[in-house]
Amino acid sequence: MIIGVGTKNPAKLDAVKRLVASENIDVMIRGYDVPSGISAMPMSDAETRQGAMNRARAVLDADPEVTVAIGMEGGASRFEGDMLLCNWGALADRNGQLLTAAGARIPLPAPLVAGIQAGRELGDVADEYAHQHDVRANGGTIGILTEGRVSRSTMFLHILQLLYGLYLHQDNERHDAKANR
Repeated sequence: MIIGVGTKNPAKLDAVKRLVASENIDVMIRGYDVPSGISAMPMSDAETRQGAMNRARAVLDADPEVTVAIGMEGGASRFEGDMLLCNWGALADRNGQLLTAAGARIPLPAPLVAGIQAGRELGDVADEYAHQHDVRANGGTIGILTEGRVSRSTMFLHILQLLYGLYLHQDNERHDAKANR
């Protein structure tokens, strides 16, 4: 079985590797540089979710050997006047199944909000804010804002755990439905 991941980002690929290791799944993991089909800085849950779904579908289109495809996308969304960090994942398979799940949301500090509102990508603004380089490939903005207690990889791992659990649950429901016919 081959799991295709719609990214070459090390933090996101690490999340997939951690899921596979924790579940003891015997698969090959391949990363793909595929487009999200959305803006570089998604500004809503809907757009961020769409980016994750687009990436998962693009992986299936890119490689016929991939059995299951995963897309992950980070963005920002508004809620009750605050701008929040948001993250979404999508899992698609060759049977046409498409599942989505979201991760933790935390408010972004004013300097990050100002940078995003000026039209910049969160990763670039976070690099300056934290005086770091390539935050998105490492601990991520969530790592900065939680003082390293939650990394980008860990946050996406949680989303992948949700997706994998949903995938298993739906597979069990299909088997139960067939058995009850």
